[in-house]
Amino acid sequence: MTLGRAGILAGAGALALTGVACRKHEPAPAAPRGCLILEGPQAPVGFNATFSIRANLACDGPGGGRVVWRQIEGPALRDLEPARDGFALTARMPPLADAVGGQIPWGVVPLSPRTRGEIVLRATWSDDRGHTHTGDVRVAAADRSRGLPNTPVGVRVYLGGSGWRITARPNDSHAALDTPGGDASLLPDVSGDWRLADGGGRKLALRTGRYDETPLDCGRAGCHPAITDAVAASPMTAVLARLMDQRPAADYPRCAIACHATGEPGAPDGGFAHVVSELGAAADLSRRWDALPRDLHRLGGVGCLACHGPGAIPEAAARWAVLRADVCATCHDAPPRYGHVVAWRQTRMARADRDPSVRDRALCVGCHTTWGFLATIATPERAPVDRRPPEDAGAVGITCSACHAVHDPRRPGGTTRLLRATPKPALLANAAGAADVPNSVCLPCHTPDPLETTPSASTAALLYGRGGLDPLTGKPLMGPAPHLTVPGGCVSCHRSGPENLERGAGHAFQAPPQTCLPCHRKLPMNGIRARAENLWQISRGREYPDPAHPVHAGRAGEIAPDRSTPRGRAIWNLLLVLEDRAADAHNAPYARALLDAAESVLQKRRAR
Repeated sequence: MTLGRAGILAGAGALALTGVACRKHEPAPAAPRGCLILEGPQAPVGFNATFSIRANLACDGPGGGRVVWRQIEGPALRDLEPARDGFALTARMPPLADAVGGQIPWGVVPLSPRTRGEIVLRATWSDDRGHTHTGDVRVAAADRSRGLPNTPVGVRVYLGGSGWRITARPNDSHAALDTPGGDASLLPDVSGDWRLADGGGRKLALRTGRYDETPLDCGRAGCHPAITDAVAASPMTAVLARLMDQRPAADYPRCAIACHATGEPGAPDGGFAHVVSELGAAADLSRRWDALPRDLHRLGGVGCLACHGPGAIPEAAARWAVLRADVCATCHDAPPRYGHVVAWRQTRMARADRDPSVRDRALCVGCHTTWGFLATIATPERAPVDRRPPEDAGAVGITCSACHAVHDPRRPGGTTRLLRATPKPALLANAAGAADVPNSVCLPCHTPDPLETTPSASTAALLYGRGGLDPLTGKPLMGPAPHLTVPGGCVSCHRSGPENLERGAGHAFQAPPQTCLPCHRKLPMNGIRARAENLWQISRGREYPDPAHPVHAGRAGEIAPDRSTPRGRAIWNLLLVLEDRAADAHNAPYARALLDAAESVLQKRRAR
């Protein structure tokens, strides 16, 4: 039997739940009734904390024997010590730094199913007569956390930093900071405002509350009515109701409440699972959505509070944190079933603002930071909101909320995956193709601005056969765009990623050469790239720097071809090809046309 908050909660009136991130949408498995019964902790045990598990044989027949333990999932445990022939086991959870797999961010530490220190141990009992029984037990160090400063009551918050102390607390609170193993944490016991400070005097404001006591009035006049309407139409908002009505009563929603409803199963946070327990309504989950108690309707599905948290809106200085990928990671970072965030972390987008200098360059922030991107695509009727992180927040990257808009009222009807609707760049304004809608969120950062001195991005220009200039006349040099007929757009090819993920691997956006084979008999040979680099080396002259990749490798602004001259326009065409490392695959005919036009001037000039 599997026990624990992340496992099956047994007992009269208890709500049966499986893992924090449902591993399958198939029917939830029943609790095994074998002879080997494993009793483990039901609540998270804490990072760097010791816990115990007991094994018992609960059937008639053979006895004695021994139990062998093996860890099959999660970060490596420490100090595994079996006793009584393995019928008792003590072990120690990894420290917080090992679980998150890197540097612990300052403030509220975000924790996903992957990083919350969840482990699975497999116990195998055997005797000398060949009898065996096997069972698994799942234990977690912590509950999930979005990393936001507004957090639910009854869910422990871990803090990155040192020397933490509470400087102000809500009335009637008796909670204290815990520091076992050196990891500071707080378990809020009442709703209200908290003030904390670290050893260096840096301050942190927390707001805690219950989900069921947080007003859902985001859509009132003067606030967010359009966003609220868009949220109501979101598939995430209605997922619980839809699948409850579609599936047999025993299959759903028990396996997926943690991610298809609001709140943390097993925690006294006023979330869906908690209110089910308070109402004694576990049996109602076998009925249709409309038959649920009314109090559960406001907590079902993934609405405002499921992402933004309970309680009041955070203070202005802390609202940037909602743009981090950690908010979505609460459900989408649970490999191997949900590997969206794991795959995304392999991309250059996840490291787009790793260089601190790009966060201050006006030319860079629109495509290297999430907050800059959202400000760039803002429209007059929807002014941008300042979400710039503090300087010491470090790299955030281009996160989920840049491409996905869960409450964007401009999202075109009929699109899936909640892709954000963005204005088409000026260079492509008159271009059209079947891929326009799925491509729209990619275009702003992969299209050169005709007004910039150097094409800092050119993939979309080549894809659409736009952006080049006739060196002699200065007129637009346009060409074919064969890939615009592909209905899926960019992600129809950029859909590969880690092989061990069941879902979300495409968020690595890899496009290996083999992707081309279903439509093309030959793989791209990258001859265009070699030709462009060779042309650059023999024609750049003294006025341009020497690197083989002159544009994006820190050279923006240093190379400014004079497009009023034939040579300048030829250099511009050459840079368009150099900037796209996959020009052969994106649009080889147009890339060759650009190089032909460039060579007609640059080679002639060199011959002189």
